[in-house]
Amino acid sequence: MATIKVIKTSSVQSIKRQFTKEFSCNIRIYNGNKFADDKVKISDLSKTDNPGGDLELGARSRVENVEKYFKETFGIKVQISNADDTKLAGNEMTLTQAGKL
Repeated sequence: MATIKVIKTSSVQSIKRQFTKEFSCNIRIYNGNKFADDKVKISDLSKTDNPGGDLELGARSRVENVEKYFKETFGIKVQISNADDTKLAGNEMTLTQAGKL
């Protein structure tokens, strides 16, 4: 089980790097309808009062659950994409399957 660390001071870039390292897939983090800048902190994007925490994910975690977690916990829209970031993963896929898309 991998732990993705998401705290107030986490940058978009650090979260993206963790996803690529742990699951061989990408996470797209949005600021409104546009991609968030890599240097932006989660606290700047978050629509909640206290963003932060550890997110425990396994290779079999479903894409839909990860996207829902970010939306409910941080108020941030994210989407999971394949290893070369050319296709979005389906909601029913696992993170491992997304990396092999």
